[in-house]
Order: sequence, then structure tokens, then C-alpha cells
Amino acid sequence: MVGNLKLFKTLLIVTLPCWCTSLNAGVYRWVDSSGEVHYADVVPPAVSSQGHSELDKQGMTRKTVAAAPTPEAIAAQQRSETLAKLRAEKENEQQQRDKYLLANYANVAELEAVFKSKLELLDKNTRSMQERRDSLKKRLETVKKQLEGLKEAPQRKTLEGYVSEAETTLGHYNHALQENQTEQDNLRQHYDKDKARLSELLKESPSSPHPDPSKAPATPRAEPARQ
Repeated sequence: MVGNLKLFKTLLIVTLPCWCTSLNAGVYRWVDSSGEVHYADVVPPAVSSQGHSELDKQGMTRKTVAAAPTPEAIAAQQRSETLAKLRAEKENEQQQRDKYLLANYANVAELEAVFKSKLELLDKNTRSMQERRDSLKKRLETVKKQLEGLKEAPQRKTLEGYVSEAETTLGHYNHALQENQTEQDNLRQHYDKDKARLSELLKESPSSPHPDPSKAPATPRAEPARQ
């Protein structure tokens, strides 16, 4: 009898921790890709990334583990974050542009005067480059005609060198004229946008402080970089 009692105590000591662990272990619930609900005391590795819920012994949800995001969801999130960043940068650029307009122009007429001044300067530069280019083209044509009947090697070499340099210079002139034209186009485009924006800003806050022309510095505030 004493031996049986000792055996019972030994078995109780061995099995009690396992029984307590069984009571404390949770039950897991998950839904597979077909919509079928599953319950188990462990989550299979194959479905661990699909999300699951841990239930207590009363069947109430103790903890929920969200499903791991799919590659498509990750890509969509990244696109959303990129767009949000671009919008924030665009808004900041517009705010800086608004500050520049209000700080430098009391009305649209002042903006128009500055625009015309810049445009006249570009036109003047364009005409000057065109005149130099056309003059060089005429000289180049004259030299090429001289080369046609020239047989002396030293003189031909000198004139051929001049022709090569002149053609290179003509290429530079043409490139500069193209850049000048692009700058004029951009100036007109930005002026139209700035004119509309300044009109809008002045309507929204007509009492906004503007610079006093008599106290304004010779050089206006630096213009924000355009994109």
C-alpha cells in the first residue's frame, strides 16, 4: 500500500506540469485561402504568414497576428509614400514661390515690368549672337571659295584650319541660340503662371505687406529655383 502511494505521487509530479501546460496553451484560429476556418493548438508554418488569432479557453480572442503584406501590397505602399513625398515637396516649392512673389511685387504691373526687362535682355543677346553668327558664315563662305582655286600647301593648310575653327564656332553659336530660345520660352511660361498666382495671392490677402520701392535694395530677393 505504501509502495502504491509513492508510485502515485511520482506519477502526479511527472504529469502535473504537462497538464498545467495543456490548460494554459492557447487555441489558434485562421482562415485559409479558400475561406475555410481552421482551429489548432499550433499554427502550421505554411500558413503562419496568412494571419491568425489566438483564443483563450473561453474561445475569446486573446491576440491577433496580422497577415504578412503581399509583394503587391508592399509595392502599393511604397508608391503611396513616394507620391506623398512628391506632393509635400511640391507644396513646399509653391510656398517658397509665393513668399518670393509677395516679397518682391506689390502688384501685377511690377511683375510685368520685370518680365519685359528680362525678355528684352534675352532678345538683345539673341540679336547680337545672330549678327556674329551671320558675319562668321559669310567669312567662312568666302574662305571656302578661296580654297577651291588654291594649290599652295602652306596657304591651304592655314585656310583649312580657319574653316575647321569657324565651323566649330558656328556650332557653338547655334547651340547658344537654341538655349536662349528655350530660356525665353520658359520665361514666358513662368510669367503666365506667376501672374495668375500673384493675382490670386493679392485677392486672398490684399493687406499683405509689400516692399516699399523707395526702401527696396538694388538687388531683389533671390528667386527660388524652378523645377
